[in-house]
Amino acid sequence: MTRNQFRLEPGGAEAPPVVTAVGEIDLANVDEFSDVLTRAAADNSSVTVDLTEVTYCDSAALRELFSLAANAKLELVVPTNGPITTLLGISGLDKVATVTVVD
Repeated sequence: MTRNQFRLEPGGAEAPPVVTAVGEIDLANVDEFSDVLTRAAADNSSVTVDLTEVTYCDSAALRELFSLAANAKLELVVPTNGPITTLLGISGLDKVATVTVVD
């Protein structure tokens, strides 16, 4: 796990904070992911999570994203193709969050 696996960029006047994740999100690092998501949502009603560089996430990561979506407006940025994009559809997370697909 790298120190920069989960980065939080504060939001601006009109923009929500952005959490960027890289690599795998699983039971080994989900607590760190959760901490960053919690900080992002602390004083914001909207949060963007960039998953374009995520190669794998397990049910623990999905649980954290569902939890965030229950308490804040969640936008997920995902690649056009790949396991993460497919996983969002299978899990139903795409029904409770806005999904933005990028090339």
